[in-house]
Amino acid sequence: MLNCNQCKTQFQIITEDKAFYKKMDVPPPKLCPDCRFQRRLSWRNERNLYPDECNLCGKNILSLFSPESKRKVYCQQCWWSDKWDPMEYGQDYDFKRPFFDQFAELMSKVPIYNLQNAFQGLENSEYVNFTSDAKNCYLIFAANYLEDCMYSSYIWESKDILDCSYSTKLELCYECLDCDSLYNCKFLQNSKNCSDCILGYELRNCKNCFGCVNLSDKEYYYFNEKLDEDEYMKRIGNLDEFNKIKNKFYKFLLDFPKRYVHQINCENTTGDGLKNCKNCHSCFDGYGGEDLKWMINFPGEVKDCFDISGCAKMEQGIECHAVFPGYHVRFSNSNLNNSRYVTYCTFLDGGEELFGCIGTKKAKYCVLNKQYTKEEYEELITRITKHMQSTGEWGEFFPHYMSPFGYNETVAQEHFPLEKADVLKKGWKWSDYEKLPPKADKRISASRLPDDIKDIPDDILNWAIECEDSKKPFKVTDQELSFYRKMSLPIPHFHPDVRHLNRLKLRNPRKLFDRKCDKCSSAIKTTYSPDRPERVYCEECYLKTVY
Repeated sequence: MLNCNQCKTQFQIITEDKAFYKKMDVPPPKLCPDCRFQRRLSWRNERNLYPDECNLCGKNILSLFSPESKRKVYCQQCWWSDKWDPMEYGQDYDFKRPFFDQFAELMSKVPIYNLQNAFQGLENSEYVNFTSDAKNCYLIFAANYLEDCMYSSYIWESKDILDCSYSTKLELCYECLDCDSLYNCKFLQNSKNCSDCILGYELRNCKNCFGCVNLSDKEYYYFNEKLDEDEYMKRIGNLDEFNKIKNKFYKFLLDFPKRYVHQINCENTTGDGLKNCKNCHSCFDGYGGEDLKWMINFPGEVKDCFDISGCAKMEQGIECHAVFPGYHVRFSNSNLNNSRYVTYCTFLDGGEELFGCIGTKKAKYCVLNKQYTKEEYEELITRITKHMQSTGEWGEFFPHYMSPFGYNETVAQEHFPLEKADVLKKGWKWSDYEKLPPKADKRISASRLPDDIKDIPDDILNWAIECEDSKKPFKVTDQELSFYRKMSLPIPHFHPDVRHLNRLKLRNPRKLFDRKCDKCSSAIKTTYSPDRPERVYCEECYLKTVY
């Protein structure tokens, strides 16, 4: 057992782990899996967008980097162009200084692209990030293949949806989470192949169900009670106090057993939100993985990797964030377009045999953006590795304090929330930058909004609505208002960021706990901690009980 250098908890490195580290030619980690995950996430600003100006062409742009960060930022068109050369910033490796200090110095000089989107494939979708192939989308994050979608994250192949997360193939949906193949549904979670359903959990192949849990192939059910069509329509037509009904539903939900994890066609695998995985352990939200450990968000074709947050078509990787695709990539961040044999690099456009590079494009045999011959590169890397071993840096992902973002701007704050004083005490960054409130003709408290969308005037597009929770003002767009009217939904009373966090609270943590099945007492690894009130069943007991 080892003690985590950060949180001091104990964690284990088993024999199979050691074999992987040896193959990757790196030492075992010094931090526990949670602290390693937190460190990677502190380099991911997903949702905070700021008005900025391209430092090359002068165009007004949106940027991930707040004005206080003082980063040199280029628009997508300029960054991907041949108007600048990242090799101009190359510097010699100084064996008298720590590597991370030299890397931070280089990163302060090299231009960074304003958003982490695909250079092509976006149409009328300016306000998106970590996104590709999107049309008419607004405030969409970490998503692909979308049309007319708003305020959603981690969604794929969807159309005409709002406030949804971690879902695939949705159409005309609102506030759906961890779902697949839905049509005209609202407030569903962990459901699949459903239509015209409202307020549901673990529904399969259902239609016209309201407030239902653990149902399959059902129609016209209200809180798991079978009704005829007329009675069903009568009940759902009288939803004047929908928030009270939602509270009733979440209490009702506790009466039903929960599936210990959600896996489809998986073999020798632990984790949640997984499909078609083999020999994957402590992994979450991915599919098509093999021989993985401590992985999160891997949409396909990933093999032989440890500790990566966000990757696809990758093999042999360790301690990375956002690599698409890659082979033998170590301790790197935001590498796109096929990085191979890359170590300690960030914001790359592909390349091969690179170490400590930033913003290079299809480069080869470079260190700190400086070109070398193959022989010079290999000799230098051997010396650098030994030097980093002596400084204690070798085998560690980029530290929190080097991140270009304040901790509170990143996804780390969502999964591992900290107060400003605690962040600063650790020597990490915190952003105090405050965005200007939206321009509006007037400001109205959300509590004063009419409940019926029919009573909302067109003029609401010119109002700033004060969130009932955070008190932050937000506006409704024309596209958004049309969606609410089409779906007969009230105007939300909460800021989009608050709605996002509320959805995350409905998900279990991306962490496994040892627990026993509440029916047969067999040992299980589940995202439900032992002190939670839900009854949690192993797969066999769950299927016998529910189906």
